[in-house]
Amino acid sequence: MAEKILSKSGEAVTRCAQSPYKNRMLPQPILRMRRCLLKTLLVMCWLLAPAAAGAAVVEIRTAEKTVASAEFHQGDAAKPVILILHGFLQTREFGIVKAIADALIDNGYSVLSPTLSLGISNRKRSLDCEALHLHDMNGDLQEIQQWVQWLRSRGVERIVGVGHSFGATQLLAWRERYQERNVDLIGISLMGVSPLGREAAAPPAGKHAARNRPDASLVRAPLSFCETYTAPASMYASYKQWSADRILTALKRTGPRTDLIQGTADTFAPPNWEERLAGTPARVHRIAGANHFMEGTHEFDMLDTLLGILKR
Repeated sequence: MAEKILSKSGEAVTRCAQSPYKNRMLPQPILRMRRCLLKTLLVMCWLLAPAAAGAAVVEIRTAEKTVASAEFHQGDAAKPVILILHGFLQTREFGIVKAIADALIDNGYSVLSPTLSLGISNRKRSLDCEALHLHDMNGDLQEIQQWVQWLRSRGVERIVGVGHSFGATQLLAWRERYQERNVDLIGISLMGVSPLGREAAAPPAGKHAARNRPDASLVRAPLSFCETYTAPASMYASYKQWSADRILTALKRTGPRTDLIQGTADTFAPPNWEERLAGTPARVHRIAGANHFMEGTHEFDMLDTLLGILKR
């Protein structure tokens, strides 16, 4: 509503009339309902605040200019920060990796759980074996180092690396590359990239390719769980070199601060793997009857063992 009035100068001006509801009291039932809703919202915010404050998705820009992300949960500052790394071509949402992260968070640990970019910005899904893979071991190790630097730039001094499957191997390779001998590592179902536990020789690059074809330098061969993995020859070789023998060598060089949790029914492990690991400085913890993914009740045994190692 509007009305015309005269100003002091005599000119007509328009003034908006006040709302007739401005000073009117709301009915009591509506007031009570508003108060109830407000109280409910305040309680919900109070309940959700700790979880929201303790969790965040953080990002870094890699040397290859891709954006890599990690989930960070702030825990007890008196405990070490746990950096968890997933297996080959997987993400931080992979079943056993998520279970480990959740258990550590529930026990008060700060957890940084990255997803390696593998050359793809903000990667959220595991990669298909048949895809063209344009990433290599060197880039992965650089990325791990960037996450470690991210933690240290925030004043973190005690870091423990926990990796599953080839993630454990990559943490081992990172510690060897960057000479991080004071960082404890815990490997769960540690293994290299030989296909399904077999040590196979890599085929020559471009075996079935014409010299002038764009993919002449590509390798299509088994790698880890992939029956056919396609990548440039040098990138394929960067992973392929991490055979069982190469892992044992790295353990002997940097192993005194390494614990390994291995399932006795892991069919993906190399032959005589437990016995060969026992010949290194690493401490080997066996989970009777557990497979590579610590499925079923073996998951609880693995988590109990993991927490016991951290509390040692």
